[in-house]
Amino acid sequence: MRPFIFSCDAHIAEPPDLFTSKLPPELQQYALHQIAGEGYRIIKMGDVEALKVKTDFHSHKTGQSDEGPMEDRSCTDKQENFISECAVDTKRRGSRDIALRLADMDRDGIDAELVFPSLGLLLPRIPDRDGQREACKIYNDWAFEFCAQSGGRLVAAAMIPCIDFDDALAECKRTAAMGYAAFCCWEGMNNYNDPRWDAIFAFAAESGIPITFHTGVGTTNIRALKGPGSGLFNYTRQMNDAVDVIAQLVGGGVLDRNPGAHILFAEHSAGWLWGLAERMDEAYIGHAPVVYPKLGRMPSQIVRDQVHCALQNDVGSVGTRKGVGIGALLFATDYPHSEGTFPFSMKVVDRMYEENKDATKEDFVAVLGGNAAKLFQRANLAAPVAARAKELTA
Repeated sequence: MRPFIFSCDAHIAEPPDLFTSKLPPELQQYALHQIAGEGYRIIKMGDVEALKVKTDFHSHKTGQSDEGPMEDRSCTDKQENFISECAVDTKRRGSRDIALRLADMDRDGIDAELVFPSLGLLLPRIPDRDGQREACKIYNDWAFEFCAQSGGRLVAAAMIPCIDFDDALAECKRTAAMGYAAFCCWEGMNNYNDPRWDAIFAFAAESGIPITFHTGVGTTNIRALKGPGSGLFNYTRQMNDAVDVIAQLVGGGVLDRNPGAHILFAEHSAGWLWGLAERMDEAYIGHAPVVYPKLGRMPSQIVRDQVHCALQNDVGSVGTRKGVGIGALLFATDYPHSEGTFPFSMKVVDRMYEENKDATKEDFVAVLGGNAAKLFQRANLAAPVAARAKELTA
């Protein structure tokens, strides 16, 4: 039987003029939009360049500019194990079209997806309180309406403005009332030990809505290193952003004081979580004289109870369950980004089985969809998807 799969990282693409058409004139300098450059896609905030990405950035995996099938070529076993480079149609068609999106999900064996924005990934770059707050509202209103057309297979994460605590709590309450089942906060804040987060995490716990963090959604410099090794360094170190957020929320006591709150990290991988939990325990005991506040649970127990990480090609991360529990791990495809698993997700699942032979059937059921079904119980899932999810959460 095909496994129930709930991808905990995917993306939708906003209309190109979403922010330019809806932000008021006095905030247009903060309107995110994309233009075509020579060999690049350029994302601008008003008149200022915010990010530039090569058009053929992933042609080594998907064909030039992701336009369709690659030419026939021989595959090594290693290539096929990860993302096959055989002649396969790899074009992602469902970023903006719901019908095409559902067709791609069916083709890839995906029942439901937690979705994040595309242009909206740069919302934290808006430095103005009013600009960021209003842009988040614009995205959240559009994303909820867009995902509603999926019949309950796309679950949007509400983008929460994080410059001001009152604004953050207000948007959490507004989007929860709309029916959102996930919140997304920023990385790089460097203040998650601040007790003022308690009201937001308490509301999330009370509402049964997890707080998510997606890599690159924040103020951290995603291209911190230049020159030799920078590509490997910059993409590898993205897991460090999750480490920082977890260590602050655990060490500062925010999670301990709000035991019903859950946090999920998308596209940071997952294999490092066990080591982080052990390291925090070591520091908590070994440096006790300077550790405050004192916690009601050991850091590793807080991680086990409340922290979750999405994995995709890094299927060896399933071994992390031995230290942090199976509930910490969830599968993701990162559709439509071509560093993800589409359209080879079932091959990745097969490799997950093969490389974790000591894991049980129940472990795989939990990682592939059961944990997500529990975490996003508030989501109004499509009836067939909800029925399969209910079987896993009963």
